[in-house]
Amino acid sequence: MAEGHAHKGHQHGHGEQRSGVAVGILTCSDRSARGERADVGGPTIHNVVLDRFPGAKVAQYKVVPDDREQISSTLAAWADDERLDLILTTGGTGLAPSDVTPEATHAVIDRAVPAFSMAMLFESLRVTPYAMLTRAAAGIRGKTLIVNLPGNPKAIQENLDAIIEVLPHAVQVVRGEDTHAEGGGHKEHADHDAGHGDHDRHASHGDGHREHQSKHDDHAEAARDREKHNGDGEAHAEHESAAAPAERAGIARNVGGPPC
Repeated sequence: MAEGHAHKGHQHGHGEQRSGVAVGILTCSDRSARGERADVGGPTIHNVVLDRFPGAKVAQYKVVPDDREQISSTLAAWADDERLDLILTTGGTGLAPSDVTPEATHAVIDRAVPAFSMAMLFESLRVTPYAMLTRAAAGIRGKTLIVNLPGNPKAIQENLDAIIEVLPHAVQVVRGEDTHAEGGGHKEHADHDAGHGDHDRHASHGDGHREHQSKHDDHAEAARDREKHNGDGEAHAEHESAAAPAERAGIARNVGGPPC
């Protein structure tokens, strides 16, 4: 974490339930900050949040230039002083020299949450291969979840489509709330675990079947051995039976002949 952005953290206690989700929208764009271009990313996020995030309210909205220090300072202030639950940034996530939003985000977060970035990337790659040019970051500062989004409204929509279902539960977990109380998100976990249980039972059944087959093969091999042994015994008996008269004849000849 960069110097000058040490944080106090949220003061509400562990396990405390809070109603509503306070959201901050931060647009990072030189041209929008100078008034040369209207901000289209911020309003897009605002509409999606209100439409698809029950209980969420936009508590902070700001446009800043592509300046690492200004972005980091705003993120830190919103997390520490405003105690926002979720901050969504837009813009500055690409490969251009001025795209510094990911660096500004990494400078203030305590822990990264790379799976959010991965989910958004996978969703966008279904639309265009150019999605791989993103460097969007996601992470946690204190009890605030921060997620970088692209600047293009269509790309914003695609990215939010990938994570919007998980965001409410993620916010609860980051806030330290007891999500077991209402089962938030845990039904899916239970279903997921149940699926693994079915898989394990199938695997166990498969192991039992293979064990049964192995025993069956062992019995069959033993039967073949007995059959072979019996066949060898019968052949040996026939051999001994055929040899007996000759041996008896030899004995008779030896008895009647001269001593050696």
